[in-house]
Amino acid sequence: MGELNVCFQIDTDNRENFPSAAAFQTFKNQRDTFYEIFRIWEKNHSVPGWNFQIALGSKIRTMLTLHNDAINYYHFARLFKSQLLISCIQNRQQTEIEDDENISFLKALKHENPKKLNQLQKRLVTPQPSKNQVTEPSFPGVQEFFKDFILFAFNPIFYVHLENCLIHEIMELNDTQFNNSEIEDSETIVDEQTQQNFIICLCSLRLLAKVLGLLVSLPYRSESNNFKELIATQVEIRTKVVPAINLHLCLHNAIASGKLSLTVPWIVKYLAMMDTVSLRLPYYKQTLELLYYIYKVVNHFDFSASDSFISQQTAILLKSTLCWLFELSNVPKDFYLTWQEIYKVKELRNLKQLDKQYVQKNILLGEPTVSITSTKCNLDKLDIINERTLRICCPLVGLNVSVSNSNANLNNYNSNKHITPVSSQLHKSAKSAGIKHLELKLEEAFFGGQPASTRKTVDFVSERVASTCVKHICNTLLMSSREMNLNIFREILEKKQIERQPEKIGDLLRNITDFKAFISTHMNALATNMSKELKDQCEASIPGICELRVTKCMESLLAEDSLTSVKEMCTKIATRLAMERIHQWIQSHIVGGSLFIKDMELELNRFLKNNAPLHPIEEKKHNPNAMSPTTITDNLREFIWIILDNGSDSLTITMVLTVLDNLYQTLNERADLVVGPEKVLYSLSIDFALFLVAYRSDLFTLKVQEKFIKVWAMSRYKALELDSSINRILSSRNVMLLAQPEKEEVWIVFGKFINKLIKKNVLDIDNFSDQCVALFRQNWPVPILKRLSKCLMEVITDFKASDETTEKVKYLLGWIAETYNEIEFCDNYNSID
Repeated sequence: MGELNVCFQIDTDNRENFPSAAAFQTFKNQRDTFYEIFRIWEKNHSVPGWNFQIALGSKIRTMLTLHNDAINYYHFARLFKSQLLISCIQNRQQTEIEDDENISFLKALKHENPKKLNQLQKRLVTPQPSKNQVTEPSFPGVQEFFKDFILFAFNPIFYVHLENCLIHEIMELNDTQFNNSEIEDSETIVDEQTQQNFIICLCSLRLLAKVLGLLVSLPYRSESNNFKELIATQVEIRTKVVPAINLHLCLHNAIASGKLSLTVPWIVKYLAMMDTVSLRLPYYKQTLELLYYIYKVVNHFDFSASDSFISQQTAILLKSTLCWLFELSNVPKDFYLTWQEIYKVKELRNLKQLDKQYVQKNILLGEPTVSITSTKCNLDKLDIINERTLRICCPLVGLNVSVSNSNANLNNYNSNKHITPVSSQLHKSAKSAGIKHLELKLEEAFFGGQPASTRKTVDFVSERVASTCVKHICNTLLMSSREMNLNIFREILEKKQIERQPEKIGDLLRNITDFKAFISTHMNALATNMSKELKDQCEASIPGICELRVTKCMESLLAEDSLTSVKEMCTKIATRLAMERIHQWIQSHIVGGSLFIKDMELELNRFLKNNAPLHPIEEKKHNPNAMSPTTITDNLREFIWIILDNGSDSLTITMVLTVLDNLYQTLNERADLVVGPEKVLYSLSIDFALFLVAYRSDLFTLKVQEKFIKVWAMSRYKALELDSSINRILSSRNVMLLAQPEKEEVWIVFGKFINKLIKKNVLDIDNFSDQCVALFRQNWPVPILKRLSKCLMEVITDFKASDETTEKVKYLLGWIAETYNEIEFCDNYNSID
């Protein structure tokens, strides 16, 4: 038989779990008979004319009544449930693994043209279009066997025990926790294994809920559900009956704990199996009502909000799933209008409000509720839902929404034509995939003969060791590789810089740009090589570290009486699982040299700014009589302190002119001047000018202004400071400095000075307009806006544009000035930096 069977569990299937030896032996016979029935169905169900009830009905009923003890019914119900999950969920996962291994050429296509491969994949998995866009619940494939088994068993005792097992398993799976990745930067990112576990858990829940719905609705199936009188009678009789599973409480807990993406899909599957009468009962009506409000909330949710409680992927899943439910024929449509009239969508913009209304309603009814717990990052916020999840869980035909695009709209439906591949009928022959599949079967068989704690220990150890190894890669191997990469890159920079030393000062800016473009090729090649070396280091060192840590953990965590062979097998399995996680992380993060490019870009910018050989120095004779950079720096700082401390009465025009002459001489005639102090001098000179404008505008004469412009117009200054203080002359900090004296004439003087800077090409008008726009985005008091308006009007006065672009900028500045002047209110400027 091609199917996997349920393995013997030593904790639950041994003799001690049965009341007598006869009961134990009978269950073994029931188990063997069940798999015999399964094999018969597998062999004959596709044969034309073969009938399940005729061929297997009596055999099933005989098997179930071999021993009418509750324990036997419980064990068989648990076997039935486990085989259902293995056949319908686990086998499908194994088939997908085989397909991935077999079609190796698709891996190459993924790297060459991922967009085309993705489009082909969508066409292969998109169902064929039909006139009715809503597909009713069905039991495709092997699910048909389990459905027919239930329908033709005709054993109410078995039904009750199976219902109990299904509810217990659903509740267990519904409480599954999924955490974000510990080794990612974002709190919402999960690894691929977690996504896979989520899909398996969600598919299992939906399948179990569908079978449970079949069981619960089985006694109420009728062809007379279209007659209103009969429906009303049935509702009146069954109105006090409460189902065994509390759907309403499950929904409430999902809202409170933020796991709607896990709970809503299986509840929808369960309700889809209900008959029309059941869905009109008060209990199910309340559940449908709550689902309706969740649907409305998702439809009107603002994903741009910073405090969003669900991700966009979750919203797509919820909307499509609920939309399918409300379109089913058995769901009453006459309730929608009533619900829409009672509840206003605007009052239900978030699920916390929705949950609050639910709590208030249940307090009045005296029903138990669960308190809302806030989690840092709940399941609905995680990026755990991918396109595969949507294809599995969204039954709408033609629905194919890309969750990778953050700007996708919830109503973004993309219909892909279905194609039936000819190769789907070809015989699969992949030895490696078959061996891997066999190894997985052997592992399952091994765990079947061990206590349940053994598997949990192996999973726990593999996960923690993988996380530890990844941190070792990040903190040790990656750090050393980055340091080595930077050292090599520094050597390349020095070598290439000497080779490409520009000859003229005027060509400096162009040469810096060319140098960056020239060096980028070396950066990419170096980053690629370092990534390859880092992967090689990981392949060489990580397996040994992983195996050593796994061995130590297994020795400590496994039971002392565990056999040596068991410990060795657990160690091998845990090592394999851990290495798979590690390789997955390496392939996802150490790609194309991106880990090293950023470091080299920062180093290049630092090198261009601080390395003197890259900034060609004019041939100049050293004048030892010129004032030293330290002395002129002290003088500028002293003058600024004089202006601030004692009202600057002692400062004279002669002193200002003298210090500016000394500054120009130092910058021009000191051959020993290095880049760092030179930048400090330029920055201090700008601050000195601003303080003069703000507090001693009488000293800021035309002659003083010319001295400042002479210093700032030097070609060395433009080359040294691509991001100089002159390009931030109208920053928030400087505006606040000019506003401190509260003098109107300050802004006029400042505006005229900026006008001169633009005319002398010291300040670029495009850059200045950007500064004005940046100021416009902030909140300013009305008095400052009025003064800024006067300042800008002085800037554009008598300014003649040289081209169309400059003319547009001039008009922009005029508009900003008028806008500043017309604003009559504004918030206080507490937030201004």
